[in-house]
Amino acid sequence: MVKKAHFITGKGGVGKSLISAVLARYLSQYEQNRKDKILLAELNEHSFFQDYLNLKRISYKPINWVSGVDISQWSPQECLKEYALHLLKVETLYKLFFENPVSRSLIQVAPGLEELALLGKVTSSPRSHGPAMSYDQLVIDSFATGHFLSLFRAPAAMAEAIQFGPMGEQSRGIDQWIRNPEFTHLHIVTLAEELPITEAIELYQTLKSEFGLVAHIYLNKMTGLTKSDLEKLKPDVAEVMTALIENEKMAVKKLMDAKIKFIELPLINSLESNTLINELALVLENKKVRP
Repeated sequence: MVKKAHFITGKGGVGKSLISAVLARYLSQYEQNRKDKILLAELNEHSFFQDYLNLKRISYKPINWVSGVDISQWSPQECLKEYALHLLKVETLYKLFFENPVSRSLIQVAPGLEELALLGKVTSSPRSHGPAMSYDQLVIDSFATGHFLSLFRAPAAMAEAIQFGPMGEQSRGIDQWIRNPEFTHLHIVTLAEELPITEAIELYQTLKSEFGLVAHIYLNKMTGLTKSDLEKLKPDVAEVMTALIENEKMAVKKLMDAKIKFIELPLINSLESNTLINELALVLENKKVRP
């Protein structure tokens, strides 16, 4: 049974997919429940992990990545199909009801239905509704900031629009579970830059006020340089690095002014994916992060 669902989000380009892999690796290697089975699920239309981790084709059906961690790529259509087949039992009936042109068009334009299909799968285990998943924790490489809020707001909106019947009942159940801090764990990745840090703070505050959830903030690619370090550099390089240091100070100050706890992740001097993931997972362990 799925005990925890970790959602990773952040402004595009901040490294949320990398940190999703880092978190999955950390949970499987260093977390106290290291015997847990982890599923790393990406919601990207085009798989990031397939090339980055040098894996065979990633699809809806999970494949193994490392010991204790499988990877899957979810789409709303696949989630809805799996759920419908679970209820109807017969694929012929599924095709009759869901794969005709009219039904496909309605599904695509129905507001919030795709988001509901994704969150329905995430929460299917604790709700005891839908196909079972043989994982203890889910790590979900989710949408970027704006779409992420739409994702989380969808169940309540659907429950408000359809208050009676199975759809209303399931929407309320999904909404209750994504608001449960024992089950839902949020992770916001940001950089020490003006726009990403502002967006991260706004998202953190919105999620806290609307859903009662306190997210983990990851300040990614921090150089950790000091003024004494700059003195050892050539003037033109020092000028560039000075701007980076000022941005890092700005980001830290903004988070502290907002009274938000955060985790600094260092800039790793490597382009090799496994090296990056292993070293950053070790950073989480050394910082005693307990997501």
